[in-house]
Amino acid sequence: MKTKSQIVLGLAFLSLSLVSCEGTQKDSSQVESIEVEFETEKKELKQELEDLQSEIDQKIAELKAKKEEASEEMKSELEEMEKELKGEKSEVEKALKDVEKASEDTWKDIKKAAKNTSKDIEKEWEDLKSTMEGIFEKN
Repeated sequence: MKTKSQIVLGLAFLSLSLVSCEGTQKDSSQVESIEVEFETEKKELKQELEDLQSEIDQKIAELKAKKEEASEEMKSELEEMEKELKGEKSEVEKALKDVEKASEDTWKDIKKAAKNTSKDIEKEWEDLKSTMEGIFEKN
């Protein structure tokens, strides 16, 4: 009788161990999937911000080139636009640093802030572009 109960207890323990290991494997693969997703999103957002930074640099270079040919009044306005672009570049650089040091725990907030920064800069660019077109139409 003792042997039968020991066998039953042993089988019960063995089956619980197998179920427990299976659950651990599923949890482990879910964690790996989340880590891969986090790293992928982080890399994509970092690339978007770096592209935006390059675009800002290009716009600043364009303004500098136009400033060389501009009248004094236009130079003043172009310098103001350049100053605004440099401010936007500073915002992008800050967002980029935040993304680089983001952890899985802080990711949602940092991702949202970086996306908002991008959207705000794109809106400001549209305003800046129409202002530039207005300036060059005057002359």
